[in-house]
Amino acid sequence: MATSSPIETAKLNRGVRRPWWSHIEQRLILGALPLQNKNHLDLLVQGEGVKAIVTMNQPVELLPNLLSTPVAPAEWENAQIAQCFGSTGDFTPPTLDTIERCVSFVHEQVDVQQNTTYVHCKAGRGRSTVVVVAFLVQYRDMKLEEAFEFVKSKRPHVSLHPKQRHILHKFSEKYSSAAGASPTSTST
Repeated sequence: MATSSPIETAKLNRGVRRPWWSHIEQRLILGALPLQNKNHLDLLVQGEGVKAIVTMNQPVELLPNLLSTPVAPAEWENAQIAQCFGSTGDFTPPTLDTIERCVSFVHEQVDVQQNTTYVHCKAGRGRSTVVVVAFLVQYRDMKLEEAFEFVKSKRPHVSLHPKQRHILHKFSEKYSSAAGASPTSTST
């Protein structure tokens, strides 16, 4: 069976709607940038019970544009949602310090406070996936590959850039006694 080119794959997937967010665990949600014009604030807070959010976007990505209006940090604050910012450029890895800080926040919210937590970047595929995979490695005793495959089973369109895979491997070496192989995934 011949493999499809990226263009053919894109044509096949056109019109296929991906979920805006996916439940990874009972109190851990991985997703895309919440939009004000899609009522995501209410859907996440009232519908999903979100009480904390990790934002992996750069500040410029949170500004309104011609197509959408992201939920602003002030709106999350007004809704009394705990926030953690891990400002990272698209298709780049967060620093090890940023990953550690965000993972610690997720642990505090999910495991200690028992709060549903939403971790996002722009598309919910790369930067935010790094944080969720790292959390699973550190706090769920998963090997790196096992954690990545677990996330992928819940959100099939996650995709890590090679540099993101590399920083996850470094994180795994530091926090896991059973560091697995680097996740394998094609980046887009």
